[in-house]
Amino acid sequence: MPDLPEKPLNREPPIQDLTSTFLTPPDSAYDRNHGVLAHLNANTHRVRVDGAPMVRSRLRDILAKAGGIALSASEQATAHVAFACHTAPCEAETWYGASIPLSRALREDGEVLLATSMNGAPLPPNHGFPVRVVAPGIAGARAVKWVDRITVQRGESENVYMQRDYKVLPPEVRDSQQAEGYWGVTPPVQEMPVNSAISFPVEGGVAERGEDGCVGVVGYAVPSGDDGPVTRVEVSADEGQSWTEAELLRGPEEGEEGKWAWKLWRARVCVPEGWGKTTVYSRATDQAGNTQPERSQWNLRGVCYNGYGEAADVMIK
Repeated sequence: MPDLPEKPLNREPPIQDLTSTFLTPPDSAYDRNHGVLAHLNANTHRVRVDGAPMVRSRLRDILAKAGGIALSASEQATAHVAFACHTAPCEAETWYGASIPLSRALREDGEVLLATSMNGAPLPPNHGFPVRVVAPGIAGARAVKWVDRITVQRGESENVYMQRDYKVLPPEVRDSQQAEGYWGVTPPVQEMPVNSAISFPVEGGVAERGEDGCVGVVGYAVPSGDDGPVTRVEVSADEGQSWTEAELLRGPEEGEEGKWAWKLWRARVCVPEGWGKTTVYSRATDQAGNTQPERSQWNLRGVCYNGYGEAADVMIK
């Protein structure tokens, strides 16, 4: 494994900062890395497109400009588009790579992008400057930053982070030794499940009961894969005994009814006087009817957990 000169940057903002605005400022966006940050020159950076291409920023347009796809219809059904970054060594590999199904990349409504800007400004280095992959509805682990090679190929990326990470191992796998027999037969995560989170009140915090007998609850929700938008969020302040439907807030530039976007939401949930300490839950439902379960199936890495959003030990005053 490479000897990295610095620890990979991994951080996330306080959840209250996230839900203060629909468009997330770059400084508030989370950072997830397996290697050092790359600092590249946009004037000299090149992206190589190769493999089955016969060699507008949408990936499908770029592949078309590269000469189309030199695969039969049956081959395309199982083919992938692989993305790679060779300029930022990682903890478990000398490069980072991932892939998505070719069919997903070629969909007219798939909106898979090679992005050069964020909120109208050039990408910051920690978010992939000068160019990164953005694949709406697909796990962020496939959104390769500082991408320098795109390959259309007959199977998945062989990178370690595609083959031995970001997989939902079956519940009978209890340790890393058992996992060895499952990495090669468990599919990599592509779509993420419907989910929600509560940003206020916070765990162990205090919520004021208003004159209307209710407390305010705020949070966000995301749909499952391309099954968006989120159509309903429900909130409970009595540990799941009863539920109140939340108000879904529309972003100023959401468009397309937010198919790929998160939903910010707020609710007034009524509780009896003197209710005391409780756990507040949220659960989201998307356009396809996918609804968060109370608890999701356990797996060794906790990948794709989407049990109820939760704020425990909240004191109602």
